[in-house]
Parts: sequence; structure tokens; C-alpha cells
Amino acid sequence: MGREGRRAGSNNPEDEEDREPSSADPENSETIDEVVNSPSTSQTTIGDRSDPTNSSQETANGDDGGISIRDRLQTESSGGVFSNKDLVRSDTIIDEDRIVGRDDQLGRVVDNLKPVLQNEGIPDMLLSGPSGTGKSLIIHAVCKQIVELCESQGKTFGVLSINCEGPKTADRAVYRLVKAAADDLGVDPDVPQTGVSTDQKLERLYELMREYYDGVIFILDEIDMLEGPYQEAEYNSLIYQLSRAHKLADFDGPISLTTITNYADFMKELNSRAQSSYNPDDIFFDDYDATQLRSILHNREDAFKPESLADDVIPLVAAFGSQTHGDARKAIDLLRWAGELAERRGADTVTETDVREAQEKYTENRKLRHISGISTQKKLSIYAVAATANYAREHVEWIPAGPAFKTYQFIADTLDADQYSRETFVNHVTEQSTYGVLDFERRGKGRGRGVHMYFSLSEDPETIMETIREDSRFEDLAHEEATISAVVRERLKQFRSKK
Repeated sequence: MGREGRRAGSNNPEDEEDREPSSADPENSETIDEVVNSPSTSQTTIGDRSDPTNSSQETANGDDGGISIRDRLQTESSGGVFSNKDLVRSDTIIDEDRIVGRDDQLGRVVDNLKPVLQNEGIPDMLLSGPSGTGKSLIIHAVCKQIVELCESQGKTFGVLSINCEGPKTADRAVYRLVKAAADDLGVDPDVPQTGVSTDQKLERLYELMREYYDGVIFILDEIDMLEGPYQEAEYNSLIYQLSRAHKLADFDGPISLTTITNYADFMKELNSRAQSSYNPDDIFFDDYDATQLRSILHNREDAFKPESLADDVIPLVAAFGSQTHGDARKAIDLLRWAGELAERRGADTVTETDVREAQEKYTENRKLRHISGISTQKKLSIYAVAATANYAREHVEWIPAGPAFKTYQFIADTLDADQYSRETFVNHVTEQSTYGVLDFERRGKGRGRGVHMYFSLSEDPETIMETIREDSRFEDLAHEEATISAVVRERLKQFRSKK
């Protein structure tokens, strides 16, 4: 639920023997130069072999003129540009007056959860749309208010929220829900993380609900990441169980299962059992435009000290944010990084230069970091596209979807992985355009030969393949280059020869 000394110099001769020399010895790797409130340069000792709990023996006013690491960590800086840095952390739950450009979505979530206050039933929800479009922000902001209003009525509303990217399996996800409830209530989980069945963990979760809560909302963020090691994705099992929790838990109060995903067609991926029990209100969050991003950033301007932001900083951050498909989370992070760069150079104002430097550092490896974090099936799909581009006999700027899908099928067989339909494969691939990994377009192949989907990668195909093979589930593909290459070339040849 949403409740949210330093050691002075010693006169002991033994200490003097063990103390690091204070002279500037170029062969002494234990010393570094520091400038402390003085134009002169002094030495700060990093290692003190006599007492590992005291890493420096200099005093601020002593002969050495140095400052200890502990002092540096514990002393608040009088400079800097931030007033409340938490406001420019993208995971901070903010007040509703800071929410911009999401009136429709906010209204629907409020309307769906409002009946809790009358102890009436509430619907399940599916919040879908690209990253950084306010899905998690909205649901947690509304739940925060619901929790407070319920408390004012003497009721306890449980907000049990997990991110499914971490647990990977339904069993671990259930344990995290138990732990979330136990931490919220200040009780013992009373069930181990391993060594007992998922059913036992679910029963403990239901016990906590019956004993302590008058209403509950389960929030499963990044639900599509909960794939598990087996052919059928494990989010099916978890959704089936939690969407029936009212009956399974014998719980009298209102319950909602809210899932959050970037994948617009997520419901199509559910098996028949999950679809039969989970019928959510599907609320879509579209991209922010530059104007909305500018308003979002202005609403967090008080994270900085007055006059510490140059006039062109927020417009420039918003412009960069709109270029990355309207991701408010990235725009907020970029504003914070620019402020941190300004502080590192000792400035009291964040400038356009800081923004551009922060953006440059962010974009260096952004796409590859994203690829490392996507689900197994999405990696498999992107690997097939990259392999098709990489193993073609000649340079291929635009990769036809047909041969890429055939390559996907072959690689899935090689890894003994589940295979999805061509439509799902194409959806997995085109979704990556949101993150700048590739572009796609439909184009005619020629008179009477139909319209075909084509992909164009924005990163080197071999680099993408190497990044995906860092995942242990894909590392064996490095030994299948010759076979995959032969498959790619044959499929491309067949595609080009068809009339």
C-alpha cells in the first residue's frame, strides 16, 4: 500500500610509523592532489593502513590542509543548481497538478478507481503505449490519493505493485507481491522465496489480503517481460490467477488487476484461459509532443534553484525529447543529467552546452542498452532481421519482412524456442521503431507482385547480433553463422525470384 566523525591527528608513535607520507612522492600511488578552499595544492591520503575504519588523518585546519573522504561525503555543498533533485527523477510519484497532457487517461483511471471509496467493485485495467508516456505515473498518482482518502475513512487500500522485468517467472512475481504486502503492512512474509510452491505463496498473499485490506489493486508493470523459460509466456498464468483473486482469495472488498505494457497488441498474446478471465478497460497512452514535454519540464522547474536554468535549457530538452518519440521519462532524466554536469564543472547555471553534452552521452549506447533489456521473443525477432541484413551477399539497406521471418523461424528451431505468427513477428520488430532501433515501411515489389513490409536498421547489424548474444540464451548462435548465412541467402534468393 502507498505509505510510503573524523579522526584527529594522533600523538601515538605507532600511529606515526604507519601513517602515509604527506610529501608529494610521484611513486606513492596512495596520494591524490586536492584543492580545498585555497589556491594552493595539498595532499589527501586515500589509504590508512593503521586503521581501516578511518581512511584519512588530515584535519581541515591542520598542517596538511586536506579534507577527509568522510568529511567530503558528509558535508553539504553550498553551491550547485538543484533545490529538490527528486522532482527530476522519472520514478518520483508527483502530485496531480504536475501531470500534463493526460487529462483523458487520468479521468478514466480516476473514474475506474473512485468506486473503492464507496466499497464498490472496480474494473481491471490495461495501460498500454510507448515508454515514458505517463502510464506508471498516472496509476500511482491516483492510487496515492485513493490510499489517503481510504485512510481518512478508516479503511485500508492495498497498492501491490511490482515491475515484471526483474522476476522473469510467475513464481518469483508472486513472491514479490507477498513481499510488497508484507513490507507495506510491517509483517513477516511468512513464506520463503524458494522451496515452496507458487500456490503456497499465493495463499499467503490471499491471507494478507483477507486479514488486513479492505480493497486491493495489483499493478504489474512491464507485464510483457514476464515470459519465463517455457514455451507459453508466464504472464498468462499470473494474469489468470490474479484476475480471479476475488473468488480464489474469498475476498469481500474491491480488487483490480492493472497491467502496464509498451505493447499495444498485448491482449492478443494472452492464451484463451487468461483472456476469458481478464477483460480490462484498455487505456492507451500516446506520445507526448514537444509542447507537452515543455509543460512537463516547466512543472518540475522548481527542482532547481531560482535562476539556475538558462532560458534555452527547457525548450532544448523538450526538443530532444520529442525527437525520441515523446518519452517524458527520458526528457526528465536528460534535464537532471544536464544539471549534474553543470554541478560537476562547478557552475551555478545549467546551460545549453550542458544539455547537448548530456544528450550526446545518453545517445552513445542508448539503442544497444534498450536491445539488451527487451524480452526473449523480441530479441529473437530483432536478431533475425539483423542476421538477414548481415549475411546477405550484398549490402541490404531495406530488409524484406518475408525472408527475415523465415530466418526467425529457423533460429527459433535452432534454439528450440517457441514460434509466433508472422503478424506477431512483424509487431515485435516494428515496435522497435519507437526506440530508434529501426525504421519500417510498406512498399510495392512491382506490378502484380503485392505490397511488402521492409525494415531498415539504424545500428550495425553485427553489433546488434553481438549485443543479443551476450544473453546466455542466444550465445550458441555464434556457432551457427554458416548455417544461418545459408538460410538467409536462400530465402532472399527465393524472395527476389518470385513473380
